[in-house]
Amino acid sequence: MKKWYINAMDCKPKDGDLTDFVVVVHWSRLANEVINDKEYSTSVYGTQSFSSEDVTDFIPYQQLTYDIVCGWLDNSIDVAAIDLTLDKQIENLVNPPIVTLPLPFVNP
Repeated sequence: MKKWYINAMDCKPKDGDLTDFVVVVHWSRLANEVINDKEYSTSVYGTQSFSSEDVTDFIPYQQLTYDIVCGWLDNSIDVAAIDLTLDKQIENLVNPPIVTLPLPFVNP
């Protein structure tokens, strides 16, 4: 399962007629998967900037919801590429490409 986690939102207190306009969303994309009865988790972090020039329907800060902000991310980020990265990270946890084996000898 993959989902967004909103870490923080940076706002401009005043941007023309807009108050507390979100200019940057700090996000994490989380992935959890159960494979052979074992749970694997990973995440990626990023930021997404927004401009008041692109606003069609301004929503006051206090009326923003998780679903609204996630919708902004879905519409402005290549979610498929992020999810491929998360899938690869899970695959690397399940089948590590590099492992550290115990030494086949005893150090003197």
